Amino acid sequence: MFKVLTLDGGGIRGYLSANILANLETLLNRADGKEVSIGQRFDLIAGTSTGGIIACALSVGMSAKEIGTFYETLMEELFTPVSEGIFEPKYSTDILRNRLEQILGDATLATVSTDLCVTSVDVENSAARFHKSGYFPRNATRLDEKLVDIALATSAAPSYFSLVDTLHSSRLCDGGMVANNPSLVALIDAMKLTDNRLDTIALISIGTGEQPNMPYDVQRLRDGGILEWMIDISPDTKAAQVVEGIRQHRSKIALGIDYMLSNKKVFDSKGSPLLELLMNAQSKLADEQTRFLLQQNYVRINPKLSIPIALDAVQKFESLKNLADLDEQQYQDVLRLLR
Repeated sequence: MFKVLTLDGGGIRGYLSANILANLETLLNRADGKEVSIGQRFDLIAGTSTGGIIACALSVGMSAKEIGTFYETLMEELFTPVSEGIFEPKYSTDILRNRLEQILGDATLATVSTDLCVTSVDVENSAARFHKSGYFPRNATRLDEKLVDIALATSAAPSYFSLVDTLHSSRLCDGGMVANNPSLVALIDAMKLTDNRLDTIALISIGTGEQPNMPYDVQRLRDGGILEWMIDISPDTKAAQVVEGIRQHRSKIALGIDYMLSNKKVFDSKGSPLLELLMNAQSKLADEQTRFLLQQNYVRINPKLSIPIALDAVQKFESLKNLADLDEQQYQDVLRLLR
Protein backbone atom coordinates (compact mmCIF):
# COMPACT_ATOMS: atom_id res chain seq x y z
CA MET A 1 0.00 0.00 0.00
CA PHE A 2 1.04 3.59 -0.70
CA LYS A 3 0.48 5.20 2.71
CA VAL A 4 -0.62 8.83 3.04
CA LEU A 5 -1.08 11.01 6.13
CA THR A 6 -2.98 14.29 5.90
CA LEU A 7 -3.29 17.01 8.55
CA ASP A 8 -5.96 19.72 8.68
CA GLY A 9 -5.59 23.38 9.52
CA GLY A 10 -7.11 24.82 12.67
CA GLY A 11 -4.79 27.13 14.58
CA ILE A 12 -4.27 26.14 18.20
CA ARG A 13 -6.34 23.01 17.57
CA GLY A 14 -3.27 21.57 15.90
CA TYR A 15 -2.29 20.59 19.44
CA LEU A 16 -5.13 18.06 19.33
CA SER A 17 -3.78 16.64 16.05
CA ALA A 18 -0.30 16.30 17.57
CA ASN A 19 -1.71 14.43 20.57
CA ILE A 20 -3.76 12.09 18.37
CA LEU A 21 -0.58 11.29 16.43
CA ALA A 22 1.35 10.80 19.67
CA ASN A 23 -1.21 8.25 20.86
CA LEU A 24 -1.09 6.46 17.52
CA GLU A 25 2.70 6.53 17.61
CA THR A 26 2.76 4.89 21.05
CA LEU A 27 0.21 2.22 20.16
CA LEU A 28 1.86 1.30 16.86
CA ASN A 29 5.34 1.17 18.40
CA ARG A 30 4.05 -1.03 21.20
CA ALA A 31 2.45 -3.37 18.67
CA ASP A 32 5.71 -3.55 16.65
CA GLY A 33 8.07 -3.60 19.61
CA LYS A 34 10.17 -0.72 18.25
CA GLU A 35 10.50 3.06 18.42
CA VAL A 36 9.59 4.80 15.16
CA SER A 37 8.38 8.35 14.59
CA ILE A 38 4.90 8.04 13.12
CA GLY A 39 5.92 10.16 10.15
CA GLN A 40 8.32 7.43 9.06
CA ARG A 41 5.40 5.02 8.60
CA PHE A 42 4.06 6.98 5.61
CA ASP A 43 5.13 7.49 2.01
CA LEU A 44 3.62 10.99 1.80
CA ILE A 45 2.58 13.56 4.41
CA ALA A 46 0.38 16.51 3.44
CA GLY A 47 -0.54 19.40 5.72
CA THR A 48 -2.31 22.74 5.78
CA SER A 49 -1.70 25.65 8.16
CA THR A 50 -1.12 24.24 11.65
CA GLY A 51 -1.22 20.81 9.98
CA GLY A 52 1.47 22.03 7.59
CA ILE A 53 3.70 22.88 10.54
CA ILE A 54 3.19 19.40 11.97
CA ALA A 55 3.80 17.84 8.55
CA CYS A 56 7.13 19.68 8.19
CA ALA A 57 8.21 18.52 11.65
CA LEU A 58 7.25 14.90 10.92
CA SER A 59 9.07 14.99 7.60
CA VAL A 60 12.40 15.67 9.32
CA GLY A 61 11.93 12.82 11.79
CA MET A 62 10.45 14.53 14.86
CA SER A 63 8.22 12.31 16.97
CA ALA A 64 4.60 13.28 17.51
CA LYS A 65 5.28 13.54 21.25
CA GLU A 66 8.04 16.08 20.58
CA ILE A 67 5.69 18.07 18.36
CA GLY A 68 3.04 18.11 21.09
CA THR A 69 5.60 19.49 23.54
CA PHE A 70 6.58 22.13 20.97
CA TYR A 71 2.95 23.26 20.75
CA GLU A 72 2.65 23.44 24.53
CA THR A 73 5.54 25.87 24.75
CA LEU A 74 4.59 27.81 21.60
CA MET A 75 0.91 28.66 21.86
CA GLU A 76 0.77 31.26 24.62
CA GLU A 77 3.81 33.12 23.28
CA LEU A 78 2.61 33.03 19.69
CA PHE A 79 -0.96 34.12 20.37
CA THR A 80 -0.10 37.12 22.50
CA PRO A 81 -1.41 40.03 20.38
CA VAL A 82 1.06 42.60 19.08
CA SER A 83 -1.78 44.76 17.75
CA GLU A 84 -5.57 44.91 17.83
CA GLY A 85 -5.62 43.40 14.35
CA ILE A 86 -7.56 46.23 12.71
CA PHE A 87 -4.92 47.91 10.58
CA GLU A 88 -2.12 45.32 10.84
CA PRO A 89 -1.77 41.60 11.65
CA LYS A 90 -2.74 40.64 15.17
CA TYR A 91 0.22 38.34 15.83
CA SER A 92 3.97 38.34 15.16
CA THR A 93 5.37 36.25 12.34
CA ASP A 94 8.84 36.79 13.82
CA ILE A 95 7.91 34.87 16.98
CA LEU A 96 6.74 31.90 14.93
CA ARG A 97 9.81 32.05 12.69
CA ASN A 98 12.18 31.99 15.66
CA ARG A 99 10.45 29.00 17.20
CA LEU A 100 10.25 27.09 13.91
CA GLU A 101 13.96 27.61 13.32
CA GLN A 102 14.61 25.81 16.60
CA ILE A 103 12.98 22.59 15.36
CA LEU A 104 13.44 22.77 11.58
CA GLY A 105 16.80 24.53 11.33
CA ASP A 106 18.00 24.80 7.73
CA ALA A 107 16.02 21.78 6.49
CA THR A 108 14.72 22.04 2.92
CA LEU A 109 12.40 20.04 0.71
CA ALA A 110 15.51 18.24 -0.53
CA THR A 111 16.45 16.96 2.92
CA VAL A 112 13.16 15.52 4.19
CA SER A 113 13.11 11.86 5.19
CA THR A 114 9.44 11.43 4.23
CA ASP A 115 7.91 13.03 1.14
CA LEU A 116 6.02 16.20 1.88
CA CYS A 117 3.26 18.37 0.41
CA VAL A 118 2.27 21.63 2.13
CA THR A 119 -0.41 24.04 0.91
CA SER A 120 -0.45 27.82 0.60
CA VAL A 121 -2.12 30.45 -1.60
CA ASP A 122 -0.57 33.06 -3.88
CA VAL A 123 -2.51 36.20 -2.94
CA GLU A 124 -1.48 38.11 -6.06
CA ASN A 125 -3.22 35.74 -8.47
CA SER A 126 -5.42 33.73 -6.05
CA ALA A 127 -3.76 30.47 -7.11
CA ALA A 128 -2.94 27.47 -4.95
CA ARG A 129 0.76 27.05 -4.24
CA PHE A 130 1.81 23.54 -3.22
CA HIS A 131 5.26 23.00 -1.73
CA LYS A 132 6.34 19.46 -2.61
CA SER A 133 9.44 17.38 -2.08
CA GLY A 134 11.04 15.52 -4.96
CA TYR A 135 8.49 12.79 -5.59
CA PHE A 136 7.79 14.24 -9.05
CA PRO A 137 10.68 15.25 -11.37
CA ARG A 138 9.04 18.63 -12.02
CA ASN A 139 9.49 19.51 -8.33
CA ALA A 140 13.28 19.52 -8.65
CA THR A 141 13.66 23.27 -9.26
CA ARG A 142 12.11 24.16 -5.89
CA LEU A 143 13.73 21.66 -3.58
CA ASP A 144 15.93 24.33 -1.99
CA GLU A 145 12.88 25.94 -0.35
CA LYS A 146 13.38 26.05 3.43
CA LEU A 147 10.79 24.25 5.56
CA VAL A 148 10.69 27.20 7.96
CA ASP A 149 9.49 29.49 5.16
CA ILE A 150 6.99 26.91 3.96
CA ALA A 151 5.60 26.43 7.47
CA LEU A 152 5.21 30.20 7.84
CA ALA A 153 3.47 30.51 4.47
CA THR A 154 0.95 27.73 5.04
CA SER A 155 -0.07 29.20 8.41
CA ALA A 156 -0.23 32.89 7.42
CA ALA A 157 -3.95 33.30 8.11
CA PRO A 158 -5.27 36.65 6.80
CA SER A 159 -5.40 39.34 9.51
CA TYR A 160 -3.64 37.04 11.97
CA PHE A 161 -0.17 36.97 10.36
CA SER A 162 1.70 38.84 7.62
CA LEU A 163 1.99 37.43 4.11
CA VAL A 164 5.14 35.36 3.60
CA ASP A 165 7.81 35.26 0.91
CA THR A 166 9.74 32.06 0.24
CA LEU A 167 12.76 31.53 -1.97
CA HIS A 168 10.68 30.91 -5.09
CA SER A 169 7.33 32.52 -4.24
CA SER A 170 6.06 35.77 -2.77
CA ARG A 171 3.00 37.11 -0.99
CA LEU A 172 1.70 33.76 0.23
CA CYS A 173 -1.09 33.20 2.74
CA ASP A 174 -2.68 30.34 4.65
CA GLY A 175 -3.30 27.14 2.70
CA GLY A 176 -6.67 26.88 4.42
CA MET A 177 -7.96 29.31 1.82
CA VAL A 178 -7.75 26.54 -0.77
CA ALA A 179 -7.53 23.19 1.07
CA ASN A 180 -7.99 23.30 4.83
CA ASN A 181 -8.28 19.53 4.68
CA PRO A 182 -5.55 18.50 2.18
CA SER A 183 -6.78 14.92 1.73
CA LEU A 184 -7.88 15.38 -1.89
CA VAL A 185 -4.65 17.23 -2.75
CA ALA A 186 -2.62 14.33 -1.39
CA LEU A 187 -4.87 11.69 -2.91
CA ILE A 188 -4.48 13.12 -6.42
CA ASP A 189 -0.68 13.00 -6.11
CA ALA A 190 -0.85 9.48 -4.69
CA MET A 191 -2.98 8.40 -7.66
CA LYS A 192 -0.38 9.78 -10.07
CA LEU A 193 2.32 7.85 -8.23
CA THR A 194 0.37 4.56 -8.31
CA ASP A 195 -1.01 4.67 -11.87
CA ASN A 196 -4.45 5.67 -10.55
CA ARG A 197 -4.87 2.49 -8.54
CA LEU A 198 -7.07 3.55 -5.65
CA ASP A 199 -6.99 0.04 -4.20
CA THR A 200 -3.26 0.46 -3.47
CA ILE A 201 -3.63 3.76 -1.55
CA ALA A 202 -4.23 3.99 2.19
CA LEU A 203 -5.00 7.46 3.58
CA ILE A 204 -5.28 8.50 7.21
CA SER A 205 -6.70 11.98 7.76
CA ILE A 206 -6.27 13.80 11.08
CA GLY A 207 -8.58 16.71 11.85
CA THR A 208 -8.32 19.45 14.46
CA GLY A 209 -11.65 18.72 16.10
CA GLU A 210 -15.25 18.97 14.92
CA GLN A 211 -16.91 22.08 16.30
CA PRO A 212 -20.20 21.53 18.22
CA ASN A 213 -21.27 24.84 16.72
CA MET A 214 -19.34 27.58 15.02
CA PRO A 215 -17.40 30.09 17.19
CA TYR A 216 -19.48 33.06 16.08
CA ASP A 217 -23.00 34.39 16.45
CA VAL A 218 -25.02 32.92 13.57
CA GLN A 219 -28.00 35.14 14.37
CA ARG A 220 -25.91 38.26 13.73
CA LEU A 221 -24.95 36.87 10.33
CA ARG A 222 -28.55 36.26 9.24
CA ASP A 223 -28.90 39.79 7.94
CA GLY A 224 -25.24 40.76 8.36
CA GLY A 225 -23.17 42.97 6.13
CA ILE A 226 -19.45 43.25 5.48
CA LEU A 227 -18.59 44.07 9.08
CA GLU A 228 -20.46 41.14 10.63
CA TRP A 229 -19.06 38.61 8.16
CA MET A 230 -15.47 39.83 8.24
CA ILE A 231 -15.03 40.14 12.00
CA ASP A 232 -16.86 39.04 15.13
CA ILE A 233 -16.32 41.99 17.47
CA SER A 234 -16.41 41.10 21.15
CA PRO A 235 -19.50 42.77 22.67
CA ASP A 236 -17.83 44.24 25.76
CA THR A 237 -15.65 46.71 23.85
CA LYS A 238 -15.80 50.33 22.73
CA ALA A 239 -15.80 49.15 19.11
CA ALA A 240 -18.96 47.10 19.65
CA GLN A 241 -20.54 50.05 21.45
CA VAL A 242 -19.86 52.33 18.47
CA VAL A 243 -21.18 49.77 15.97
CA GLU A 244 -24.39 49.37 17.96
CA GLY A 245 -24.74 53.14 18.17
CA ILE A 246 -24.43 53.44 14.39
CA ARG A 247 -27.13 50.80 13.96
CA GLN A 248 -29.40 52.87 16.20
CA HIS A 249 -28.64 55.99 14.10
CA ARG A 250 -27.27 57.89 17.06
CA SER A 251 -25.52 61.19 16.38
CA LYS A 252 -21.76 61.36 16.00
CA ILE A 253 -21.58 63.67 19.00
CA ALA A 254 -23.43 61.19 21.23
CA LEU A 255 -21.24 58.33 19.97
CA GLY A 256 -18.11 60.34 20.67
CA ILE A 257 -19.20 61.22 24.20
CA ASP A 258 -20.09 57.62 25.01
CA TYR A 259 -16.78 56.46 23.57
CA MET A 260 -14.75 58.90 25.66
CA LEU A 261 -16.61 58.11 28.89
CA SER A 262 -16.54 54.34 28.46
CA ASN A 263 -13.95 52.36 30.41
CA LYS A 264 -14.29 49.31 28.16
CA LYS A 265 -11.43 47.84 26.14
CA VAL A 266 -11.14 49.58 22.76
CA PHE A 267 -11.34 46.47 20.58
CA ASP A 268 -11.26 42.71 20.73
CA SER A 269 -12.38 40.05 18.29
CA LYS A 270 -13.44 36.41 18.45
CA GLY A 271 -12.15 35.89 14.92
CA SER A 272 -13.56 36.05 11.41
CA PRO A 273 -16.84 34.22 10.75
CA LEU A 274 -16.07 34.15 7.02
CA LEU A 275 -12.64 32.58 7.60
CA GLU A 276 -13.97 29.97 10.02
CA LEU A 277 -16.87 29.08 7.71
CA LEU A 278 -14.61 28.80 4.67
CA MET A 279 -12.10 26.52 6.39
CA ASN A 280 -14.64 24.24 8.07
CA ALA A 281 -16.86 23.82 5.00
CA GLN A 282 -13.83 22.94 2.86
CA SER A 283 -12.64 20.38 5.37
CA LYS A 284 -15.98 18.59 5.52
CA LEU A 285 -16.33 18.47 1.74
CA ALA A 286 -12.83 17.03 1.28
CA ASP A 287 -13.63 14.39 3.91
CA GLU A 288 -16.80 13.30 2.10
CA GLN A 289 -15.16 13.14 -1.33
CA THR A 290 -12.05 11.30 -0.15
CA ARG A 291 -14.17 8.79 1.74
CA PHE A 292 -16.24 8.14 -1.39
CA LEU A 293 -13.12 7.49 -3.49
CA LEU A 294 -11.15 5.34 -1.07
CA GLN A 295 -13.92 3.60 0.88
CA GLN A 296 -12.34 1.16 3.39
CA ASN A 297 -8.83 2.44 2.60
CA TYR A 298 -9.63 5.75 4.28
CA VAL A 299 -9.66 6.59 8.00
CA ARG A 300 -10.66 9.99 9.34
CA ILE A 301 -9.95 10.86 12.99
CA ASN A 302 -11.57 14.12 14.04
CA PRO A 303 -12.94 14.16 17.62
CA LYS A 304 -16.01 16.19 18.48
CA LEU A 305 -15.19 19.26 20.55
CA SER A 306 -17.29 19.97 23.64
CA ILE A 307 -17.07 23.74 23.09
CA PRO A 308 -16.40 25.89 20.00
CA ILE A 309 -12.72 26.83 19.76
CA ALA A 310 -11.57 29.58 17.39
CA LEU A 311 -8.22 29.50 15.60
CA ASP A 312 -6.50 31.64 18.25
CA ALA A 313 -8.56 30.85 21.37
CA VAL A 314 -5.47 30.14 23.45
CA GLN A 315 -7.47 30.42 26.68
CA LYS A 316 -9.23 27.19 25.66
CA PHE A 317 -5.99 25.36 24.87
CA GLU A 318 -6.19 23.12 27.96
CA SER A 319 -9.56 21.73 26.90
CA LEU A 320 -7.91 19.95 23.94
CA LYS A 321 -5.72 17.70 26.08
CA ASN A 322 -8.31 15.06 26.90
CA LEU A 323 -9.82 14.64 23.42
CA ALA A 324 -7.03 12.74 21.69
CA ASP A 325 -7.80 9.18 22.80
CA LEU A 326 -8.67 6.72 20.03
CA ASP A 327 -11.50 4.25 20.27
CA GLU A 328 -10.80 0.59 19.52
CA GLN A 329 -12.31 0.70 16.03
CA GLN A 330 -10.18 3.66 14.98
CA TYR A 331 -7.05 1.95 16.25
CA GLN A 332 -7.85 -1.30 14.45
CA ASP A 333 -8.61 0.57 11.21
CA VAL A 334 -5.28 2.40 11.37
CA LEU A 335 -3.45 -0.81 12.26
CA ARG A 336 -5.03 -2.56 9.26
CA LEU A 337 -3.85 0.15 6.85
CA LEU A 338 -0.34 0.66 8.20
CA ARG A 339 0.86 -2.88 8.85
